[in-house]
Amino acid sequence: MTPAAKTVLAELKAHAKEGLPDMRKAFAPNNKGGNRFAGFSAEADGLLLDYSKCRVTSKTMKLLSALAKAADVEGKVHAMMRGDVINSTEHRAVLHTALRRPKSELVFVGGHNVVHDVHDVLEAMARFAVDIRKSKITDVVNIGIGGSDLGPVMATLALAPYHDGPRCHFVSNVDGAHIAD
Repeated sequence: MTPAAKTVLAELKAHAKEGLPDMRKAFAPNNKGGNRFAGFSAEADGLLLDYSKCRVTSKTMKLLSALAKAADVEGKVHAMMRGDVINSTEHRAVLHTALRRPKSELVFVGGHNVVHDVHDVLEAMARFAVDIRKSKITDVVNIGIGGSDLGPVMATLALAPYHDGPRCHFVSNVDGAHIAD
């Protein structure tokens, strides 16, 4: 963390000790601060972000913005989108952004366009899903921990009304009893 970011973070921590705003007062009709929604919401490209019900103040938002600037969040986002090596633990690019890119876009890692590879895998997954639905497979077991469990469980539950394929089972730990269930 840069010295500037450490300074702003210290200011933010001190600000947090000042206490949280009373939301009843913040939304009171006679609030001299004006319309809270107008001051604590943003819209871009048809997407509305309403953070008016979050217990933040204008000072909180200024400090958070200053911290993001001091930590160069914008530069890091650009580096991530370019495919730069930003995962300092594994010393590699963070490529989940390539999953959302159209086939026509380019993300180069080591001189290689990974978007093409991503779409090859997505197409193979789609073919695999069709093949599973056509087969006599009746059950699928997902083994995963954390997001590798929670994401598939959430998607399966959300899409259950539209599901007519195999039964899905989830194993989220290494306990043999969980598999036996």
